Amino acid sequence: MAPLLTIVSKMRLILSFENSGDEIPFQVHKNHDLIKFFVDQCNTTNNNNFDNLSKIANSVDKRLTDLHWAISKTNEVLYSLVGFNFEQKLNLLDYLNQDFLNSTHSIWVKSQQKIIDIDVLRNSSNHDQARIGNILHEMYPDEIRKVKLAPILEKLGYLYFYEEVNMGVHRLESLFNSNNMSFESPERYQVFDNPFIDSIDSTNEICNFSFQYTFVGRQNYDKFKNFDIDLKCDDFYNFETLEYSFNINLENPETIEYSREFTDWATEKNVPFISESLPVANIEDLYGNLTNYRKVFYENSKQRNKSFLRIEE
Repeated sequence: MAPLLTIVSKMRLILSFENSGDEIPFQVHKNHDLIKFFVDQCNTTNNNNFDNLSKIANSVDKRLTDLHWAISKTNEVLYSLVGFNFEQKLNLLDYLNQDFLNSTHSIWVKSQQKIIDIDVLRNSSNHDQARIGNILHEMYPDEIRKVKLAPILEKLGYLYFYEEVNMGVHRLESLFNSNNMSFESPERYQVFDNPFIDSIDSTNEICNFSFQYTFVGRQNYDKFKNFDIDLKCDDFYNFETLEYSFNINLENPETIEYSREFTDWATEKNVPFISESLPVANIEDLYGNLTNYRKVFYENSKQRNKSFLRIEE
């Protein structure tokens, strides 16, 4: 069952891509006044023009190739050893399907428990199985006949590729996070004052559209984490100004409250609860469109298509 996300606001934020016409719809659930102001400011200053600088495409291209290579190499011997292969895709973009990644990871985990009987392989009528069985027979002493898959692959020189299947899955899953999915205007660092500094809502939650920390200085939560407990240093940055930039991720949204320790400290010091991001909006039906949205961001990044924001109420 898809995770449930309660959305109260009717304000929508749309990210549109030039040339392709692709759009990503968001539902705003925090900092409504701030995002309206931000979009108005972008339009007023002709800075509603954002680029990912091909970060998504460059990262995804490498990871797709790496995973395909690891699967292909492992499959050279896997079927002969255990009777199944990892699924390979003709179109590398199909590796972005999360059901495929989940299934591949599950198969990889379960394959760890497979026991290889060297004598059964040697006596097989299948030429490849018999060949590998004879190779293993020379590698292991007579008293060792049954061995788990991973040590066998290590003996055959395939353990690295096999482990890279697992790592390749995890690396692909982590690509669509805020680090890769930052969007900026050419005038990004022409900062402007945040008029809602006294009413912004900052939390540690995972939110699909947010303003992230990029400016020099520390937020109050950063002060707490890094032991400036008595606030001796004045290198504060609590989103007093904004840049022409924002961050997106394709992670499952989560509500993550501040710890009791931080809230107690902030209350005692009489400072607002400000973390390293300002959450704004979550993508509509991300669960049902995850693979499609991954491809949309990838393809538009690949084509260096600019994007712009608009508000619908």
